[in-house]
This record gives sequence, C-alpha cells and structure tokens, in this order.
Amino acid sequence: MPLTDLTPEEHQWTEDMFKLLRIDAGGAEGAEAGEASAEAALPADFSQLEHSISELNAKSDILRNYKALSSSFKKCDKATQSALKAALAAIHDKNEKAVISSISFLQKCVSEHSELINVAERTLSELSDEVGGLREEYNEHANRKAEFVKRAYFSKANAKKLSKFTSACEDVNKELSHAEACVQARNIDDVNKALKSGNKALQKLRKEMDWLDSAEASKPESKRMGDEKLQGSITADYDKKKESWRPQVCYNAAMKVGVIEGNLPEFLRSSLMGENKVNGYPEGYSELMGVSTETVEKEFDHTKVKESGVLNFVDDKTGHISHTAYLQKTDKGSVELYHTNCQTLDMALLRKDQDIPKSGLVTHYELSDPDTQNRFQEWLNNGYSFKHTPASDLK
Repeated sequence: MPLTDLTPEEHQWTEDMFKLLRIDAGGAEGAEAGEASAEAALPADFSQLEHSISELNAKSDILRNYKALSSSFKKCDKATQSALKAALAAIHDKNEKAVISSISFLQKCVSEHSELINVAERTLSELSDEVGGLREEYNEHANRKAEFVKRAYFSKANAKKLSKFTSACEDVNKELSHAEACVQARNIDDVNKALKSGNKALQKLRKEMDWLDSAEASKPESKRMGDEKLQGSITADYDKKKESWRPQVCYNAAMKVGVIEGNLPEFLRSSLMGENKVNGYPEGYSELMGVSTETVEKEFDHTKVKESGVLNFVDDKTGHISHTAYLQKTDKGSVELYHTNCQTLDMALLRKDQDIPKSGLVTHYELSDPDTQNRFQEWLNNGYSFKHTPASDLK
C-alpha cells in the first residue's frame, strides 16, 4: 500500500519523528552502542520504509507460488496493510503515540515479510541446484548416444534399445526444460512438481544406461577357425547365395567374410547396406568403425592383431576411407587378409609365381608371412593408413 497521499509537510514531520524517536538508520549523536546497532537496520525516513515495503511486495510472487509459506505470507501481508493504514492515519492526525505504535509494528511486519522471502529464495536456490544437477547428469547420458547408435547396428534388440534411449532422453529433456522455466518464473510449487516428473523420467533413462554399461562390460570373445575352413565356407556361401554378396563392394564383401566366420552379426551388414552413402561408404560408417585421424596407423605388425576384425584403409591425401578388407586371426594364430575390388593391393601382395588365391568373390593372403607383410607395408607406404576394428567391438 504506497503512501502517496502524504504531503511534503507530513513527510517532514514523520522524518522528524524518526529522529526524535531514534528510529532513523543513522542514529543521533551520543546514542548508546546498543541503540545505534538496533537503529542501523531501520530506514532513515518513512519514504524509505515505504520503498522497502514496495520492494518486498514486488518480490512476493515467490511466496504466492509456495504453498508451504503462502499462509504465513497472507497473514503477514494482511498485518502489513493494517499497520500501513494505521500509520497513515496517525501521521495525518500527527498522533505521536499512534505513530510510535504503528511504525514499530510495521517494522516487525517488514522484517517477517523479508525473512519469508529469504526462506523462499533459499529454497528456490536449492531447487535450482537440484535441477542443474539433473541437467548435468542428463547431458552426460545424452552425450553417449553414439554408443547406442553403434550398438543399434548389431541386432534388432539393440535397435529397440536405441529407440527407448532416444524416447527417454526426450522425456527427461522436456521435464527438465519445464523445471528450468519454473525456476525462472520463481514458482517453487511448479518446480517441485517438475522435479518429481523429471526424476521419474530420469529413472527410465538410467535403466537404459545400465544396459549400455552392462553390454560394454560383457563383450563376447571372437571365434577362431582354420583359414582353409573359412575359405571353403566362403566359396560355398558365394555359390549358393550370390545375391547376399551384392552390392559387390569391398566393405560388403569384408563383412560377409566376418559373418561367415561367425564374428560379425548379419544384422550389422544388412543394416549398413541400407544406409545412405557418403564418399562411397554408408553414412556413419567411419564412426562405427572408429576410424579417425587419431586412430589410424601407418606401420602394420601382424603380431599386434589379437582377433579377427574389419580392416579399413584411409587415403592419406583425402583423409577418406578408400578400401575395406577383413582380417582373420586363425585357430593357429596366423593372420589372413580377405578383400575384393582393389587391384593395386592384389598386385602388391601376389608373388610373381603365385596364382590368384581366390575364394568366391574375395582374394586372400597370409599377412603373418614375413615377405607378404613386407609387400603389404610397401603398399601402405605409397599413401595409405589403416585402422583395424576388432570383431568384438562390432557385436
């Protein structure tokens, strides 16, 4: 209730009353230390007190939207309005005794009002921190989407997990965005409601993250078989299922070999074949295989190959994957390379007196043979880097 009807003379009279009664903030000369301390929190004049009340009223929406304090606020607000009315009447009448009584009570109301707002502000700050903590956790989970995308290539069940993860992320983000908006609106009750919904949605997201962590921790071991057995199986599969070898591109052939060996899921191969192509390869292929400038190598050492997997070659000039092969770690520990559609690699690996070692659509070479590895390295030195992605990372 702004005191807009006080005349300048009444304001001056009231200010003089503040000084006389020692309730101005500066205090009078000679005041006792205890009195001065008590006065320090009081306004210098009645206009300042009115201004303080107006400021508190402007901040009071936080109390109206906080059920736990709304009742106390209503009582305090009612008392403040009553004290203001009494103070105004006393000032008009220049009733010193009534001014003393009403001003003292008004100061008490202002103090209580201020404390209620402080309590609500602290509560809102704590809730804001809680929302911020949930947002931080959500961001950590959401940033792992690439891991779900990668695993979605491995099986239909994993693809469903990606859908669940995406849906859970959308739900959590929606609830947290609402909670953040409620914090900005200073609506504590709505923040609490949004936090309840946000925590419930986050629990679902946490379950998906638990599944991901479990899947990462329980990677299946790669199988090993003899090179001759695999080559025979490749020939038989190609003779019976030529359609599955199409399109006859290097990465499809490489993955077909992995599928036949039992180390790559067919779902992975068929899923990649259906993707849009970027620079000749399925979209997202490089990320799936972990191929980047930080992961490629120039020096090949067959003794470092611990399991079968996909071998991607990067053109050093363009930085793009230019060819794909499959590496087999046999049951005897040797390393075999299977590939198709790269004549320069065949010419580099073939001995002068050697017939083309072909099984179905692919040619194959033993890279654990010292001479063959040396020829392979010479081919790499002419402008290629490589990245071996173990089969256990692709299932």
